[in-house]
Amino acid sequence: MTDLLKKMLSAPGKIMQEVISYDVRSSGNGKIITDLNGSATVNMNNQQVRESMRARMEELADKRQG
Repeated sequence: MTDLLKKMLSAPGKIMQEVISYDVRSSGNGKIITDLNGSATVNMNNQQVRESMRARMEELADKRQG
């Protein structure tokens, strides 16, 4: 009976683990990555993001020099 109770009580935790794992995997290819605390960072592993960031930095540098 104790084992059955343990399985029943651990089920919601396992379900949440699967949902969180899916969310983390699905956010890995996006432009922004969010962590479990809700903090967001730019995904520099995404090539499009890196190129956009570099272009913006060059644009700002040109404005500063000019």
